[in-house]
Amino acid sequence: MMESMKIERIHYEEAYRYGQEVHKRTLSLAEARRHLEKIGLNRNSAADLINNLGHMLGGNRYKRTLSPAATDSFLTGIKRDYGEQALKNAVSAYKQHLEYYQTLTGTPMRDHVRILHKFSDLLKNSFEEFIIAEEIEEPQHFVEGATKTISINIYERSQKARKVCICEYGCICSVCGFDFEKKYGALGKDFIHVHHIRELASIGKQYTLNPKDDLRPVCPNCHAMLHKSKPAYTIAELKVLIKD
Repeated sequence: MMESMKIERIHYEEAYRYGQEVHKRTLSLAEARRHLEKIGLNRNSAADLINNLGHMLGGNRYKRTLSPAATDSFLTGIKRDYGEQALKNAVSAYKQHLEYYQTLTGTPMRDHVRILHKFSDLLKNSFEEFIIAEEIEEPQHFVEGATKTISINIYERSQKARKVCICEYGCICSVCGFDFEKKYGALGKDFIHVHHIRELASIGKQYTLNPKDDLRPVCPNCHAMLHKSKPAYTIAELKVLIKD
């Protein structure tokens, strides 16, 4: 358990901010702790907050308990700054921590359970994020899956590759044939998700992507259904399921 000093909102907000710098390796843990000590946080609590942020980002169980308010703030920040996959990792780490702590102490931790349910519910109905393309350029190769090391791998998606895919196949769903512009007029013009036939998360390294071979436009509904299976259904498989 973290030391019994009162940790206030300013402490965990600043700990989150400095923790980001530590896990991006732009600031050392010792430097971050010194900054946090200046606003009244003791060294051990500062280290616990920063280390727990790293465990959350990595999806790993942590043992030092955060307050419900600090946990809520960290999870909100992770969703805002790192996206859905990072939030999934953080929720997994949080769940593992609660299971560990409740087994250790027998404490119900009801406030924490409510927060866990809150963020788990946010993930249930979330679609994979898509990127709206910008100007077309004509590069010969598109690099997808480049990772930025924090404590997790965040996969970069090429906007140019998405644009080339749409130029090749149009904005009509490759599975069901839905056309947003036809249905919604100008409001639906150029709207579509782009599906990676080869899932980035299964690669774990840079690779040279061919947008015509590796990407397909799909509507949000079909995109979600493709990812109902792990690994994802192929477009051909989902077409058969729809037909059946």
